[in-house]
Amino acid sequence: TFVLVDARLEPQNNDLGFVEWLGENQVPFCIVFTKADKVTKTELEHNVEAFKAKLLEEWEELPPVFITSAEKKTGRDEVLDYIEQQNAEIANLMNRT
Repeated sequence: TFVLVDARLEPQNNDLGFVEWLGENQVPFCIVFTKADKVTKTELEHNVEAFKAKLLEEWEELPPVFITSAEKKTGRDEVLDYIEQQNAEIANLMNRT
């Protein structure tokens, strides 16, 4: 599951609540910060780190995190590589049975 989070905003309760629900229900997920091109680098880093810090208040380990921009295609290759890696892992597991 990909959880899309607006990188322009500080941590939002609805995003944090959804992530918490996914964790409680053992749903694998990663976080994709979107619209990275719409804020300054400093704001982006602040908002992403604030979100991670909020999660680490309750979590021992963070899920995979990606920073993206549809306009500039930032993070596109990283997300696609992650999908490919996950598909390969699933294929390997299926071949073992």
